[in-house]
Amino acid sequence: MGFIGTKITNGDAEVILTSLVKAYSVIPSELKQYIPKLETLLEAIPDEARKYSLEDIIKLLSWATDNQIVL
Repeated sequence: MGFIGTKITNGDAEVILTSLVKAYSVIPSELKQYIPKLETLLEAIPDEARKYSLEDIIKLLSWATDNQIVL
C-alpha cells in the first residue's frame, strides 16, 4: 500500500504535492479567495473522464482553454 492508502509511492506523492504547491504559489494571495479548492474542482470532473488517462484529460483541457471553451 502506498501513500495514505493509495497506490502512490511516498516519493511520488512528495513530488506531486510539491509541484502543486509551487503552481499555486504564483497566484497572488488576494486572488486565491476566488479560486475553488483543488479538491472541489477535481470532484466536479464527471465519471466519464475516469476512463481516460490524466495525459488525455490535460490535452483535452488545454485544447478547450486554447479555444476559449474553458477559461
